[in-house]
Parts: sequence; C-alpha cells; structure tokens
Amino acid sequence: MSKKLIISSAVLFTLIGNVYGADCKALMSQYNAPDPSIKTMKQLKRWCKRKVKDSNKAALEKCLIDRAADNPNKATVAGQ
Repeated sequence: MSKKLIISSAVLFTLIGNVYGADCKALMSQYNAPDPSIKTMKQLKRWCKRKVKDSNKAALEKCLIDRAADNPNKATVAGQ
C-alpha cells in the first residue's frame, strides 16, 4: 500500500512541477498574457475568461493568479 502511495505522489508532484515550470512561461507567451505582476487576481480571471477557450485555461489561470500583484501567497512563487 505504501509503495502505491509513494508512486502516485511522485507522479502528482511531477505533473505539478510541469505545470509551474517552463509550461507556465510557454502558456503565457502562447496566449500573449498580460504581465501578472501588475494586474490583480480579478483582472487576470476576467482576461482568462474572455481570451482562453481551450483546455489550457485552468493551467494558465493558475499560473497568472499565482503571480498576481495582489496575491497574498505571492512570496511562495517569487523565485519561479
């Protein structure tokens, strides 16, 4: 049972790492996203709602909101 938990955790962390790594910058440039450091979370959500209509919407929105100017958890992603 513990081996399955370790393997599933490793897979999950790998997927999360891929979303936040280079994929984030690639998605932002692909959609010509605004600079999240000067926009609020609400502005970024509205932008995603209007501009992104495919399966990348959730990943891109998460990337932008994590880096938003008014995000209280911004310090946790500042190094990325």
